[in-house]
Amino acid sequence: MQDYERAHNIAACCQLALLLEVSAYPKPGLVHRTREFHETSFEHFLSSASSLYWPFFEAALNGIRGKVSIGCLVRLATERMLSWQHGGNTHLGALLLVLPMATAAGMSDDFPVDPSRLRKELKNVLKIMKPKDTEEIFRSIAYVMPGGLGRVPYLDVRVRRTYEEIRRKKITPLMALKHYVDRDIVAHEWVTCYSLTFELGYKELKREISRTKNLNEAIVNAFLKILAQKPDTLIMRRAGIQVARLASSMAAKAIKLGGMSSAKGRKEVEKMDEQFRRSRSMRPGATADLLCSSLAVLLIEGFRP
Repeated sequence: MQDYERAHNIAACCQLALLLEVSAYPKPGLVHRTREFHETSFEHFLSSASSLYWPFFEAALNGIRGKVSIGCLVRLATERMLSWQHGGNTHLGALLLVLPMATAAGMSDDFPVDPSRLRKELKNVLKIMKPKDTEEIFRSIAYVMPGGLGRVPYLDVRVRRTYEEIRRKKITPLMALKHYVDRDIVAHEWVTCYSLTFELGYKELKREISRTKNLNEAIVNAFLKILAQKPDTLIMRRAGIQVARLASSMAAKAIKLGGMSSAKGRKEVEKMDEQFRRSRSMRPGATADLLCSSLAVLLIEGFRP
């Protein structure tokens, strides 16, 4: 397989992961194909995912050529995400998780890529990133200004001295994000080399697809299982850990009733969706980001709908 063909295939997997995530319904408290927010629509997410093909392709091509340059691609991706639709931040967390994965897939010998090999290359990609990547990534986050970011005591993306300190102390992305493993899902995944993506989300997707034979049902069930086992960090930042745990317990209850695979379970999922939509704080966006990265692993491995 030629380099450009491989890069296009990897980029298509990354883009499709985002499209499958937003299309899956009903994901409680989130935009999906049958529900949206007044400020952000399903079409905004489709436009955003479409705009990210270019940075995903460049990331994959860089990996094929043995080059790691994540920071500048994060900047490109955030600029395109915001310029291609008017719904605000749609995919910041997802693109931060999936862009390094595209580079790691490119660094692998062939395509499709075995998940164990993909994770091994991801570890290399994360270690290679430099202080310049940290600065580019932080400036991109500040540019997007995602909801629920909040003030932090160290390396706040909105404070000028943060960038001075990054340059002075030569702070790499992993060095910067290790302070926020429990606060942010991207920090958690980068520092732990995507532990939740590979050990939870990807495995649940495989299990559910094998069991249900229905892709939408499998994706929503996997979403619920991720949320049940890992309190959503976006909900936690906006409403506190107790509310995040409440959301997780509701997801666990829906799973116990059968999730999307039973009438009672589906009714419970729909009830969750209604309850979550009553408050901006109850939007499990971090779980959606994990679902995107988990779907990307599945697709890069060779799964096709």
